[in-house]
Amino acid sequence: MDDIRGEPQGGRPYDYFDAVPNYTDTVPDYRRLARAIGQSIAATRPLAHNGRAFWKLTDADSGALAWLAFTRPDARSALARRKLWTLIPYLQEFMANWFVSVDHELTEQNQWIHTNIDIYEARELALLVPQPQAEDVKRITRPEALLTLDDIDRHKVTTVLGKGTAQAMKARR
Repeated sequence: MDDIRGEPQGGRPYDYFDAVPNYTDTVPDYRRLARAIGQSIAATRPLAHNGRAFWKLTDADSGALAWLAFTRPDARSALARRKLWTLIPYLQEFMANWFVSVDHELTEQNQWIHTNIDIYEARELALLVPQPQAEDVKRITRPEALLTLDDIDRHKVTTVLGKGTAQAMKARR
């Protein structure tokens, strides 16, 4: 194999086949550049799985787990990109949550700390998410900001996290 300048390596004697140019070696290797670009993209974009980015919401004061949510950062409409769906464990559904969505957009005085997580951690946390209080569920279904009543849609746990997680949640009830 030739070095970068095309000269034989290792002081080997001259051989005709070493002198013939190998055109596959002249193609630049962009793997390192692609890796660097990919890392910079990963640093600026949330971890996503099937178009969903998952969020662990912990209480800003106590640090206790409050919600498991997901967003769709690549959605077509601006509203769908802003919307957060939170897990309601006893319903086994993710429901569009207007007040968590508003909190997600705040830059100061957040009620919850939003941490981007991967799907595997989301599946584990789904079993640990506390049941929301009755007034929180009422508040979700009566939007005051960002969403209208028609914008509050639901996604089943089996669709978002998979059948295994849904079965494990049923077994824990």
